[in-house]
Amino acid sequence: MYGNDKGEITLILLRQKRIKIVSFIIILIFILATLIYYLIYTKQTNAVLVKYSNMKQIVHHVYVEPDSSENEKAELIYYVQSATKKIEALFGQRESTPILIYAKSEKTLKKYANSDIGQTYYFPWNNYMVIGTRGFNENVIAHEFTHAELRKRLKNSSKVPVWFDEGLAAMIDGRYSDNEMVWNIQTNNGKNLIDFNLLDSHSAFLPNAQSHRNYELACYEVSRWYGIVGKSGLVKLIDDLNKGGHFDDVYIAIEKNVRN
Repeated sequence: MYGNDKGEITLILLRQKRIKIVSFIIILIFILATLIYYLIYTKQTNAVLVKYSNMKQIVHHVYVEPDSSENEKAELIYYVQSATKKIEALFGQRESTPILIYAKSEKTLKKYANSDIGQTYYFPWNNYMVIGTRGFNENVIAHEFTHAELRKRLKNSSKVPVWFDEGLAAMIDGRYSDNEMVWNIQTNNGKNLIDFNLLDSHSAFLPNAQSHRNYELACYEVSRWYGIVGKSGLVKLIDDLNKGGHFDDVYIAIEKNVRN
């Protein structure tokens, strides 16, 4: 009996040792994976953890650097409120609540973003916007808010082509006022068609020699469509896509129904 008890105790101790080793390995792998993720996605992670940083929240979901002046804070709040009104005019009652981070210094910008204009990180639970000094205005904030609102309302953001997403944001931010002129030049006053398949990629809207033209073209088409169908048409587009509709079919059908 004694020998059996001793053997059982030995097996139990070995089992416990193995469990400890396996647990240690799992914890180590988790720590390494977390470290690797942070090294790869440092700026995104910093944005998500902004409330634990030294950045100061001045109103709900709006963060600035600690040494920001009262005038800067007031100006930013004004831009946010103005941009919010644009979103509500476009969609109706606003549903998205993105986190906005204003990085005015080079040090803070390097911590949170690669662009001194604007950059947004999209996560399932929320969106995190970083605004630099060149994006410190109502137009850029409204642009990024539009992206956030469309993603919030869509069950699957890939249901809309990139040109529509960017065109809608460009339409609301007001910077692309030459869109009709650019459209007329590129289409020879409507005689030639624009291949929107070439504008259905994020690379088409990255800062380069062609991106401004692409924004103007997307802005023109979405402005034209929205001018016909209005807010109700946009809401219907989103609802129909959420029900499984295909973008091209729904987009054309909504305009056709309004015209008829």
